[in-house]
Amino acid sequence: DKAIELGAKGGVNYKEAGWEKKLLAQLPPGKLAFDAIIDGAGGDIIEKGVRLLKTGGVISVYGMTVSPKMNFVAQAFLKNIDVRGSTMGSRKEFKDMVDFVKSNEIHPVVWRVLKTSLDDIAGIDTLFDDMNAAKQFGKLVIHFGDATGDSKL
Repeated sequence: DKAIELGAKGGVNYKEAGWEKKLLAQLPPGKLAFDAIIDGAGGDIIEKGVRLLKTGGVISVYGMTVSPKMNFVAQAFLKNIDVRGSTMGSRKEFKDMVDFVKSNEIHPVVWRVLKTSLDDIAGIDTLFDDMNAAKQFGKLVIHFGDATGDSKL
């Protein structure tokens, strides 16, 4: 729901049973599969993606927050699925991305900002609690600074 409020045409919660069927049901009439999947979770995305993608589809993986392992299934070969991994790229690519974000005024979704000091371990732990409970939708930010807002790091 939050992603749709931000402009997504659809979406599902991957933690819900049967999310793949719910996602396929959101395709436009006459379209039977997706062209591409962009995934930051990892885990079983290749296994699930094979059922969601058209032949020759692409899975682009930029993170592995669910699991650092992905099982590659034979069906991915049979459907000519292209799996691409990405890191942050080169320094130039990172600079180009930062420039693009600035020039297009793209702002990340920030769930919570904790203004604190390095001594506030209990406060910082609350952010990890939010992550472990999957409460957040967006970035969790720790701001180390004094009253002027300047970081000392």
